[in-house]
Formats: sequence, C-alpha cells, structure tokens
Amino acid sequence: MLNAMTRAEIWLQDSLSTPLGIDALAAHLGYSTSQIRRQFSHYFGSSPGVYRDRRRLERAAVLLALGSKNIAHIGVACGYQNHSAFSRAFQRTYGETPRCYRSTVRQTLNRLPPPCDMVTRIEQKSSHYAIMRRLYQAPDTLWPLGQPDLHASDLLGMDSRYSEAAPGIALPDLLSQRIGACAETTASRRTDIGLCLVPQSEADSLPLPASYRRLHVEAQHYAIIRLQDISQLDDAVDCLVRDLLRQPVPYHISGKAPYVLWLEGYPELRIPLGP
Repeated sequence: MLNAMTRAEIWLQDSLSTPLGIDALAAHLGYSTSQIRRQFSHYFGSSPGVYRDRRRLERAAVLLALGSKNIAHIGVACGYQNHSAFSRAFQRTYGETPRCYRSTVRQTLNRLPPPCDMVTRIEQKSSHYAIMRRLYQAPDTLWPLGQPDLHASDLLGMDSRYSEAAPGIALPDLLSQRIGACAETTASRRTDIGLCLVPQSEADSLPLPASYRRLHVEAQHYAIIRLQDISQLDDAVDCLVRDLLRQPVPYHISGKAPYVLWLEGYPELRIPLGP
C-alpha cells in the first residue's frame, strides 16, 4: 500500500494547478475514496485535500519569493481561481499577505552574503527522460550519492543500457526549504533518486520496477553550478538565488524541482528557469 500512497502523493504534487479532487485520485489509483483517505492519512498525517492545500501554498511561497509572475498569476498557477481565496489561505499559513511576503523574503534574500567562489552559468538543455523512485528522506541522509548502486540498485541488473545513464536526484522541496517555507508534513523532505537518460526511445523501451516512474524533462533554460561534492548543495542554492535576483537576466526561477546530475564524477546543480 505504501507504493500506492507514494503514487497518490506524487499525483497530488503534479495536479496542484488543477481542480481535480479525491474522486479523480481514486480513479487514477483504482481504490475507493474511503481507502485513499484512510491510507493517505496513515502514511502522511493528513487527508489528501489538506496535504495538497499545503503544497499549493508552499509552491506559491517559492514563486512569490523567487519568481517574476504577478500575484494573481501565481494564485491561478497554484490552483486558486479566486484571488481573495488565495490571499486569505496564504495569510493563514504564512502570517502575511502574498504581497507583503514577497517583499519581506526578497529583502532577506538580498541581504545574503557577497557572492561565493561558485560560478553560476545559464544554459539551455535539451529534453531528456529520467527514471526515478521517490524517497521520503533528505539528500544528506542518503549515501553514497552519485554511485549507481544507490541510484539504481533495482535497475542495473535488468538492462545493460542503465549502466550508461547518469546518476541523478530531483529535489521537490529544496527551494521551499531554503526560503523557510517548507510545508510541515511527514513528507517534508522528498528526494527522487534514479538515472537520467536522453532518447525517448531508450526510456520507453527499458523495463521498469513498480517503485520507479518515467519523467519527461522538457527542454528549458537552467541556472547551473558545478559542485565539488554534495555537501555544497545549500551554499550553491543560495549562490544561484543571489545571482539571479541581483543580475538583470531574462530568466527567473520557474518553481519546478531542481535536480543534481553526477557528470564526470562531479555533482552539478540545475535549477529550472522560465521567462
């Protein structure tokens, strides 16, 4: 049942901007609504609806703090069709209106220390596919990150093509955690761990255990920093945020999950950008 509730949690994450409810979730998983409510509450400490509301507001906090869209647009992108309802829900959770929150957090971020010796670059990357499984652990509790045996312990023996893929992790909570807006849930630190592949034909044809899922990562621009090791992750996020807020660049943090790829033995942080 844990795998089913993990799929439920991921479905809720992926449908934040939609009005789809518990009936759609139950149909997606093939369980009754009562089973979904009972089992989801058991594993995640709240009903699916409450959980999604928290995640919606968490995403809104990230977009307010780090994005460029206006407040009404952010509300709609996070599933609130009514601006007043969005503002009330946000203020109940964070103690400030969206406008005041944006101002307060931006002031705090602009007071971050001077730029570190890490180098931020902005690049467009082509689309690719990833094979990931979700863990409810912070990345610093996983070891040894970057080693194929950890990222793909269930995959390497299934097909030789997996051995040619780059180890990677996606971090849905990294940005909200760095600005202090992470939702208080039993799944407050999520890490998707697996392998990154390039051709769609490769991803479609590879065998996949039940705990993994295929992710299509669209072609987009990224803010990128190469790390010496994963212990520099938080400093790298701060450096990227500081650089993007202070430099006149045409791209802003999109709110999509950042990820880390291990290329030539070194981790590379990539934060998706949007116009």
